[in-house]
Amino acid sequence: MTTPAPRCPTCGGLLAHETHSLMTPGERLTPWMIHDLPRIAWIVEYRAAELTDEERQLVHAATTRMLRALEPDTA
Repeated sequence: MTTPAPRCPTCGGLLAHETHSLMTPGERLTPWMIHDLPRIAWIVEYRAAELTDEERQLVHAATTRMLRALEPDTA
């Protein structure tokens, strides 16, 4: 399996170097990261009618990336 290109943890943009990260290499997700996901999903569901097109694209891109990361390695 190849290592994915480094991306900004906030916007998902490709990074020119690996120094821009919220987590150090090998660090596990903290409980607040995992426990905030259902709350974030609820807020998006509750306020979906108010989202701009750009916000909808950001939510879609983020969820797609997370789901892709959970897929079993098929290589």
